[in-house]
Amino acid sequence: MRAKLQQGILFGLLSSSVVATASGMQLASLDSLAELSLEDLMNIQVVSVSRRAEPLRDSAAAVFVLSGEDIRRSGVRSLAEALRLIPGLQVARVDSHSWAITARGINSTLADKLEVLMDGRSLYTPLFSGVFWENQDTVLKDIERIEVIRGPGAALWGANAVNGVVNIVTRSAADTLGGHQTLGAGGEYEAFGELRYGAKIGEQGYYRVYGKGQWYDEQRARDGGGSGDDWSHRQAGFRADVTLGDRQNLTVQGDVYRGNISAEGVDKEESRSGENVILRFRQDHSEHADTDWQLVYDRSQFNNQVTFAEERQWLDFELKHHRRLGDRQEIVVGGGFRLSRDDIAIVDPQTLDFIPRSRRDETYDLFLQDQIDFLESRLRLTLGAKLEHNDYSGSEFQPSIRARYKIDEDSTVWGALSRAVRIPNRLDEDLVVFSGVLRGNRDFDSERLYATELGYRKQFSETFSVDLALFYNEYDRLRGLTDNLAAPQSLPVLIDNLGAGRSHGAELSSHWQWQSNIKWLLSYRYFDLDIKADADSRDQTIADANANDPSHQLKARLDWDISEHWALFVAARWVGELKDQNVDAYAAVDANVMWQLSDQLEVSLRASNLTDDAHPEFGQDAEIRRSVHAQLTWTF
Repeated sequence: MRAKLQQGILFGLLSSSVVATASGMQLASLDSLAELSLEDLMNIQVVSVSRRAEPLRDSAAAVFVLSGEDIRRSGVRSLAEALRLIPGLQVARVDSHSWAITARGINSTLADKLEVLMDGRSLYTPLFSGVFWENQDTVLKDIERIEVIRGPGAALWGANAVNGVVNIVTRSAADTLGGHQTLGAGGEYEAFGELRYGAKIGEQGYYRVYGKGQWYDEQRARDGGGSGDDWSHRQAGFRADVTLGDRQNLTVQGDVYRGNISAEGVDKEESRSGENVILRFRQDHSEHADTDWQLVYDRSQFNNQVTFAEERQWLDFELKHHRRLGDRQEIVVGGGFRLSRDDIAIVDPQTLDFIPRSRRDETYDLFLQDQIDFLESRLRLTLGAKLEHNDYSGSEFQPSIRARYKIDEDSTVWGALSRAVRIPNRLDEDLVVFSGVLRGNRDFDSERLYATELGYRKQFSETFSVDLALFYNEYDRLRGLTDNLAAPQSLPVLIDNLGAGRSHGAELSSHWQWQSNIKWLLSYRYFDLDIKADADSRDQTIADANANDPSHQLKARLDWDISEHWALFVAARWVGELKDQNVDAYAAVDANVMWQLSDQLEVSLRASNLTDDAHPEFGQDAEIRRSVHAQLTWTF
């Protein structure tokens, strides 16, 4: 019970308080499965691994690409649900609006080791180094792909890209001409709708604008009653892509959102709001050299009238240059600057506080990657490193070395050694609970990871391929509490670097195109984590974290074009038990049926959790209930 109390205070504070197609074109035809063969899939260009476009088959990392078409056919309505379709990720729902999402372990509602980006804009918050998933949204039909790296990506993406990177890439405005409108309701959704329209700007420019809203019902409790956590989210945005001249392109895009979240037994709602603008310029100097720069302004605000409110603004600038040197070598070099400022208002300082209540932080970084080919490009060696300076822990050096060897055209092996860090945040250093009974620690240092990875890809035939990744991670300086809350002589309890440990596992996935109109994706993940506190600490929250991740996870996806106008998408998963969260092993099945009535009109019906027993996914009282919703999409 004492360990539970510590964990509840440390890891539950914030979770409870922060509680279309082109004009004139058809919808994607239902016989489109045959248009993307396994060979095409392996040649999809990804940018997350090396910060430049390269075929997926050549990537020296455990990378998976979820296409926009996969998202459309699945019928999901949120980014978190879309990530659930990706092999190897652990995606657990906590309540109606909160999620626990991570790659390769150490999951919680405050998961802080997964870097998430949308069109180059980081979605993590320096408040706790994680993601407010309920605030992240866009028109899902406008997503081109979601690239996911399981494993460290810090050498290029920086601190907090410890266990993985999620890179959400939306389509160019040139690819979203015309308009579409979607309306729907049912199950957990009281109603949802979106409207998007795109057109040309002059001779060499394109734009799109959109607006959307979703109103969610409350989660159902295990006793059959409601959880009182209904919520809503409204968002609007735009994107413009313009060709300025010879080999020059400019993108300007932005979003604004508003949301409200209810809480059981509390009359006051929690409000969320935010705005962002991205300015991105690209200069192609030649076929083998290009320069990109990007400027991001982001403002976010939440107001929980029971605990605290925060307003945060940040400015993020990055410059990147890519150049090919001769026939065997390519380099990517760049740097960036981030300025972040927050202002926190406290409701009851005797219960919870942040000192100071306003903070300004700066981060600078330089990164370099050198990629060299040997043996007629069959062997590729990639050396990368990022030097980053922040106001919490000072300078951090995050190197990596990756190697890829092509056995033949259809078989590839790869390996990697990496060092990554999770830098401190406001929670680690500035938190004050119960008038100082529990405090943050200005001496808190970065959490560290040393990772070893091996992988193998094989396309056995035109219809079957396999991807295997093995990993071994060693962690140091993990977050914990200095002593037991039940020992008054040890007060105050400090947040400190007390944990160390290791994890290892295997991730296996296979694509099988059984028929030209039927595709299967099967995946399995084995994971083992062993974290221990220092000998001088009696803290058990670190040891309890060993049970926040299932040891076994199975996923299966079926994508079937039944006929010219009918399609079926089924996603099933089996997840092992979470001992510390009191969650038994469970299975769940989601299905989406699409009916294309005409070239402009499409109807879909999605059913979630088609299993016999409802279940929690992360130790909460609320069940993951059955839910059925319908949606109508009209393109014009």
